[in-house]
Parts: sequence; structure tokens; C-alpha cells
Amino acid sequence: MTQREEIVIGNKGADYVSLVVVKGRDIEGWSGATIEVHCDGWAGSMKGCFQAGELAGFAEEIRGLHRKLSGIARLKPLEPNVTLTLTGDGKGHITVEGFAQNNFASGTELTFRFMIDQTYLKGIADSLSRADPVAT
Repeated sequence: MTQREEIVIGNKGADYVSLVVVKGRDIEGWSGATIEVHCDGWAGSMKGCFQAGELAGFAEEIRGLHRKLSGIARLKPLEPNVTLTLTGDGKGHITVEGFAQNNFASGTELTFRFMIDQTYLKGIADSLSRADPVAT
């Protein structure tokens, strides 16, 4: 039975990014994922993959952002089907910015931006840690 972990950044009733990561790695240290982006009336999904440690590193940056409420947490994977930047304003407002791209050769990409509340950060970081076996 395949185990999956879903990371939701945002609110599924509004704007969000969802990463459904298949737990376990291939021989080269990659995990597959289904990536969904829903923002401002646009919605799409695609396949992607993450190398061991990428999601765990993003989780640690998000934990730092949660502690300080200001600063930046970035997900910039080696295979950049989705990149994310979470920026805190010091008051509990978090801006989520990113882009998604299915086919690197086509040049087609979706750029998006939405806001979340700082109360989402702990759950996001915990989900990222569960999805990446490197996380502690």
C-alpha cells in the first residue's frame, strides 16, 4: 500500500497549493508528488518530484518564520515544477508567492500570490516534515 502525505498551503475552501507526496524514495532519492494550485479562479494540477531534504529544509524555514512572523521561507526544488516563497510582515500576515510549470521546455507557467494567516504555519511545517523522511 502506497503512503501519501498531503501538504496544504492555504485553505482548500479558497486559495491554496497542495502537494501530495508519495512517501518513500526511489534509488536516487526522489519522491513523486501531485501538485495542485488554486488561486483567484485558476486551478490546475501536475506531477512533480522532490529530492530528499528539500521539503524538510522548507519545513525548517517555515518554523523560523512561525517563530519570528517576519522573514522569508523558500521552496526552490532542483526540479522546479513549483516554487514557493512565504513572506511574513511581522504582524501575522503571510504572503504566499510562487509559480508552477508542468513542462520546462514550453515556457508556460502560472504565477500566483495569495495571503494566509500565521496560524497555518505550524501545520504546514509538520506536514512537510512527515512527507520528507529526512526531517526530524
